[in-house]
Amino acid sequence: MHQLERVTNLLALLLSARRHLTFEEIRTQLKGQYPENLVAARAAFERDKAILRDEGVPIDSEVQGGDKAGMTGYLIKRSAYELGDLDLSTQEAAALRVAVSTLRMGQSWGEEALWKVDMEEHGSQLVTTSAHATLLVHPNLPLLHEALIKKVAVGFTYSDRKRVVEPYGLLARSGWWYLVGHDQSVNAERTFRVDRIEGEVSILRDIACTRPSGFDIRKAFPVDLKELPGAIDVGGEVAQVLVNASDVGVVLGQYTQSAVVENRPDGSVVFQVPCSNVQAFEQWLFGFLDRAEVLAPPALRQHVIDWLLEMTGSVTRGER
Repeated sequence: MHQLERVTNLLALLLSARRHLTFEEIRTQLKGQYPENLVAARAAFERDKAILRDEGVPIDSEVQGGDKAGMTGYLIKRSAYELGDLDLSTQEAAALRVAVSTLRMGQSWGEEALWKVDMEEHGSQLVTTSAHATLLVHPNLPLLHEALIKKVAVGFTYSDRKRVVEPYGLLARSGWWYLVGHDQSVNAERTFRVDRIEGEVSILRDIACTRPSGFDIRKAFPVDLKELPGAIDVGGEVAQVLVNASDVGVVLGQYTQSAVVENRPDGSVVFQVPCSNVQAFEQWLFGFLDRAEVLAPPALRQHVIDWLLEMTGSVTRGER
């Protein structure tokens, strides 16, 4: 039997049970689904429990008494597993219905969630409307949500670098999901586009995290497009750009005096400019034409040189 089918049957059994069931009782009820060997059966059962708990299923365990003294019993309490009465007013239910109907999450979860709303005493029926926007659901989203709820760190690879991140919040912008949190590898707050995480996210339960007091993800989300995470690794997230004296005032208006790295005798200034999103950085840089020069990091400087050569037709993409 496939493990997914067995886990599903275990979930159904523990939900329908009227009392806590011991491992032996579960094994008897799911006859033939666990190995005959006791050690192998126990190991398979522990893996199944771990899968359910990792998915957020609250399995309650209790040491038994009487003729089962010392044995552990298991039960899934419906009150903890099932969504309770939302107690929405007619207007709140209608607003939720409109929101879900106009935003497609890439799954049917939204419509299924509305069954609960529409079965309430308000009695209004679910009206099918065309979605006006689509928001993709990434497989790593449930793990990130779980880490946020449990207030623990997550580990993943991003831009070919291993990261340990204390998650502060998730936010959807322009059809994409973004994770904002404290990146321990650089000891700073960073934003990551969820669909660009390489491979699976791991939940690091032994690393607790605390979201800063008063944290507002809407305010923490970068306003400058050059700060948004991109797919191109140029060896850093901040560039040093030499700007001609004629344009210094423009850049100062954007980034203030705090971005100044060096004032040169001819009036030109070296600024620190975000370059996490290389495409946005290129567009910003292009506005200065030959009045700005990228000094660092070296990989970004070379990337810009190649980009300019490609634009002028000096080289083709295949030659780079």
